[in-house]
Amino acid sequence: SRSQGGWPGRRPSPQAMRPPLRLACAVALALLEHRADAGHYAVSLYSNFVVNLDFQGTMSDTESSGTADVCGVGGCIGDQEDDRDEGQVMAFAGGQRKFRCRVPARPNATGSGGAKDSSKYENHFRNAKLAHLKGRCMTHQASEEYWSYEICFGLKVTQLNTDSQASFSLGEHAFGKDQLLANGGVVEQYRGGTENRSCEIRYVCGSSATTANFIRVEEEMPLRYRITVRGPQFCSFRGDGLETQDEEGNLLRASSLLEDMRGSCINMTQGWWTYEYCFPEMLRQYHLQGSTKDPIHTLGTLSGSPEGAGPSSPDEVIMSIMRPKAGLGGIKDPRPSRSGNTRALRQSLGGGAVCDETGQARTAVMYFQCPSNWQQHPETRFVSITEGSLCEYQVLVHSGLLCGHRKLVPMLPRGKEVIQCAAEPEL
Repeated sequence: SRSQGGWPGRRPSPQAMRPPLRLACAVALALLEHRADAGHYAVSLYSNFVVNLDFQGTMSDTESSGTADVCGVGGCIGDQEDDRDEGQVMAFAGGQRKFRCRVPARPNATGSGGAKDSSKYENHFRNAKLAHLKGRCMTHQASEEYWSYEICFGLKVTQLNTDSQASFSLGEHAFGKDQLLANGGVVEQYRGGTENRSCEIRYVCGSSATTANFIRVEEEMPLRYRITVRGPQFCSFRGDGLETQDEEGNLLRASSLLEDMRGSCINMTQGWWTYEYCFPEMLRQYHLQGSTKDPIHTLGTLSGSPEGAGPSSPDEVIMSIMRPKAGLGGIKDPRPSRSGNTRALRQSLGGGAVCDETGQARTAVMYFQCPSNWQQHPETRFVSITEGSLCEYQVLVHSGLLCGHRKLVPMLPRGKEVIQCAAEPEL
């Protein structure tokens, strides 16, 4: 932070010219308490605040404007003239000096703002929604269809028939043409296919548990195709982010993001034990000797959860959103930081094998988190397993499946924002 000018008639002391860092931090925290979350992705982005104290009180509106508008689909953060805070009066030095301070504007519902910043943040969120598909190719063939379609997400689409050995390109991914829609969906364009074929992939809100409806292919007109891909990553989780609905009105809980894990297990060996989690039912540990698992201890099950078993059907598993405790998986501070978002989906498991030391059933809490390095590591994997108390386990799992949720996507660092404080006239 910096200061300008000085007291009338005498030279300001070095301490007055540069207010202590703790003072600047106190100003920032006090002024930002009133900023409400508007329920939009961009609102949660990290900001680096700098507090300027102007002792002469001559700072103009132009100088106090802060950073340029930062917008995403459906809203903005920035310093638009019509949206600027009128300022709050803060008193320091035992009430001897008062400053009127402005904070950067609240989100603007009109969606107008700086195109550069809008593109930056929307690209980040759009790419995060597609993280779990990165590097994957899938083949789709509807029943009794002559053609099958190979979709390599973000790369190319091919139409083929294995019997006749016929193959046609439907285009390669046209970078720079992608769209993030206000309803949470994404649209990609693929151009330059065989005989000028092209296609559009529309990623829409829906369950990924029903493989029959996961992909749909239509030929809208000759040589022009539309491919629809369904998934919960393309839903708009509003409010507390715990549930949403698809276009047909079907309820999807936040746990639906993890449905791709159903029917398989992830495991990690840590010392003598190997730990295995099978979504959404169970966490267990065993000692692996060749192909033999012995002994085996169940650490918790969904049916034995101390919070109530709840439903286990696809898209209906009940989970909460919270910040893991400090120390879990190397998290030193559970609050948001410039390097990522520490929110996670939380699942409580209970009713495990009886603990010899306590005589109680083992319990476990699972935390599922989108990693800050999701671009390089979107795969689902164990990060850490800790035993906070005897036979009470905390497990951190990273997965790119979660990155499409606005409350779980890691924050994108922004440049500094200025909180400008000008001295009030002395009476």
